[in-house]
Amino acid sequence: MCGVIGLIYQEDREDLGRIAAELLRTLEYRGYDSTGAVLQGREGEYTLRKGVGAPSAMVDRLGITAAAGHILCGQVRWATFGAVDERNAQPHTVACKTAIYGAHNGNVTNCDELKIWLQEEGHNVKSDNDGEMLIHTVEHFFAHELSQLDHREQDSKPQRTVAMRKALLRAAERLRGSYAAVIVDPVTHQLWALKQGSSLYFGVGRDEQGGAFAIASSDLSAVLKLTQVLVPLAEGEAIEFEPDAFTLFQLVDQSANGDRPARTAGQEIERPPVRSRLRAEDTALSPEFEFFMDQEIHAQQETCNSVVQIYLGGSEAHEVLEPYIRKLDTAAIDALKAAIEGLRSEVADETILPAFQRMVDGGELALLLELIPDDVSHAGTELPAAGLAKRLVSSDAGFFTDLLTMARHQRDSLGVRIMDVVVEREEVREFQTAVRAFAERVSHASEAGGRIFVISCGTSYNAAKAGALFFNEIARTELIPILPGEFRAQYAKSLRDDDLFIAISQSGETKDVIDVLNDARESGKRIEVVALVNNVNSTLGQEKAQLVVPLRCGPEIAVPATKSFINQMTLLYCLALEVANHRLYALKLSDDERQALSAELDGRRERLPRLPLLIRETFDSTETDIEAAAKLLYLAPSIHILATRITAVAKEGALKVREVVLNHTEGIEGSEFKHGPNTILGHNTVYGPLQVDRLLRQIGETLEEVLGTANAQGIEASARRRIVQAICESVFSPTRTALALSDKERELLGKKLSEADLKSKLTVDYPLIYITGPNKRDVALTISQINTHKIRGASTVVIAEESAELRSTAEKAPTTSDSYHAVYITLPRTEDTLMTVFSSTIVLQRLALKMSTLKMRYLDRIGVRGHGVHPDVPKNVSKSITVD
Repeated sequence: MCGVIGLIYQEDREDLGRIAAELLRTLEYRGYDSTGAVLQGREGEYTLRKGVGAPSAMVDRLGITAAAGHILCGQVRWATFGAVDERNAQPHTVACKTAIYGAHNGNVTNCDELKIWLQEEGHNVKSDNDGEMLIHTVEHFFAHELSQLDHREQDSKPQRTVAMRKALLRAAERLRGSYAAVIVDPVTHQLWALKQGSSLYFGVGRDEQGGAFAIASSDLSAVLKLTQVLVPLAEGEAIEFEPDAFTLFQLVDQSANGDRPARTAGQEIERPPVRSRLRAEDTALSPEFEFFMDQEIHAQQETCNSVVQIYLGGSEAHEVLEPYIRKLDTAAIDALKAAIEGLRSEVADETILPAFQRMVDGGELALLLELIPDDVSHAGTELPAAGLAKRLVSSDAGFFTDLLTMARHQRDSLGVRIMDVVVEREEVREFQTAVRAFAERVSHASEAGGRIFVISCGTSYNAAKAGALFFNEIARTELIPILPGEFRAQYAKSLRDDDLFIAISQSGETKDVIDVLNDARESGKRIEVVALVNNVNSTLGQEKAQLVVPLRCGPEIAVPATKSFINQMTLLYCLALEVANHRLYALKLSDDERQALSAELDGRRERLPRLPLLIRETFDSTETDIEAAAKLLYLAPSIHILATRITAVAKEGALKVREVVLNHTEGIEGSEFKHGPNTILGHNTVYGPLQVDRLLRQIGETLEEVLGTANAQGIEASARRRIVQAICESVFSPTRTALALSDKERELLGKKLSEADLKSKLTVDYPLIYITGPNKRDVALTISQINTHKIRGASTVVIAEESAELRSTAEKAPTTSDSYHAVYITLPRTEDTLMTVFSSTIVLQRLALKMSTLKMRYLDRIGVRGHGVHPDVPKNVSKSITVD
């Protein structure tokens, strides 16, 4: 929610506004209710420009793009406290007691209480926005600290710096909630960035035009636009910065926790800069795509493969080069790993390049290069750097890609490839160790009588439901997927020893999940927590879990989760295989059952490398049918997705349609539709644009005919106006008798209206999407549902592997309808319901994307403003990029 930027250059830049505009547009997916920026020059003057609207529409209109200066404080807003208007837009400039300005993202939950207090203290509070309360609160304490100084000291930079630090510490005690913020002292030209429960990143660099610079932002993507040199920030910390210097300090008291020592508020922290593992390109939109959602859906073959490869033991390069790495003794391998780590710790290209060349020319890496024969060393390394970069798979791939651009020759390129494999080798070991530990914990909980709760929200919850299917089918083990609120209602007071919690979160910062885990840990019961997260350095990963298994899906920018969902399901599938193997002889099975299960597990493991190929084939084979379904559905006001056994897919597909198309969509177990929801079939009062358009066209035709007849009969103008009014009121008005009309006028109206039957234009078949795996029983149930519903007024979209009977049922129109529509989207044949979970998910993601673009362009074309339909930034929802 919201995005904030603080940037300062050593020198004024005429193009600071252009940089500001690009950074604000980068954060648009985090907030698009309003846009704002304060820009300040070295001479001291600063201007506030803010207004209602998304950055893409506002940066030029507000004049941000054309502004100059050396300090930027910018914000994009996703409204929580305060209306969507200019008063509540950020940043906020305040000068009730002393002048500062700033902005925040997150929620200050005691906003209303603070507003009352601030007004009582004499502050001129102009909005209801919690960001303004935060800035005023800092101002209040800053002014108080300045008042303790004599007048000569109040303009002294060292004295003001100390005063601001004290003010921030006092403000942090007063503020409640989760937030990040940027504060600027316009007198000293210093900035402070605070991380208190919301994401915040900080980077430093230098360029020819502006000299040294420093940037803080809610999102890594904005920082990576300018630099790859980062200073990691942890929860409860703040950073004070100028273009060429920074000081990190503790914002609130911190108890010792794992590797983090106890610190008191105000204590300075020594932490050197590091080089990011990601590049700006990792968070940029490729020219071949129009939307991030499309790009990220297409990336799922690769991200799924990342999980599959590491679970099975590593990439092809790892398999090829591992035997040569093993020829080194343990001390040499350790020395090589240390050298790679030392190289990564360098942050400037001018120091990285000679260090890299020294590694290639001498030492353990050079020794390893000599061990590799020519036929192996030439394989793939002769590619251009860009092609070779795509083959790098470790978490340091971004850094190694930079090294490829520095390669002098093929030997250097091979050296980079080897370093990537050395890092991957460690990651494989760590991942497989974590997976085995996961299986041990699940087995212990099951055998000790504990329950296994999968705590998650939104898309992650739907992945948890898929996981429950995988664990039931593959590992004969029960998982309980549950939302945090439902957990509190159903289980919080009945926890028992040996219960296991699996927390799933892309960001690792999902507050509802963290709150439930805190409650569970405080229960006094003997429980453990496993986190499946994309950001292993998150609160869940670092502070709440005894074991962490990474999702490995990389940064996800579009608000709708796609590749993180696929990776969550892929990881859960692999974990189910691991648990099944671990529990094979603990399960109460007959010898024949155990032998059959063992054979099934061998087959599933053997076929696992085909899973990324299934994703690719689903793309290639379903495009035309998805297009047809999207055109049928994109203006439907309401849709139901009915799944047979694979409810997780239906729920996630419905969530995607709701998020990016804004059509009401529900995903449920198919058999449940007849238990109430089927009342929506046939005549109903859920109308969409197409029905309204048909109604208006019919009213127009009826009016034309009635008025033509009235003219021919010499009916006067006042009577014709009454007839027009009566026709318009006849559709929905509860008063059906046209009392103002004469008998002749009523007779004319009655005849024409009965012929027109206006309300019939509002009736259309209700769209139902059916999803089923190839299991014969599931297919039979789906056929029964289609037959039951289509005769009551439903159109049909089927997502399934090819079945002649299922296709015939779907495509055969009921005799009672001449407007029936059906689309059959044929999934690649696997004969495996669990594989259908993946292929049907891809179809629904693509369907939601195409529906969104069709509806967005339709609404744009007819001039509907602020409709909020967009694949990347749909209204009312936002998220954060959290991976580095």
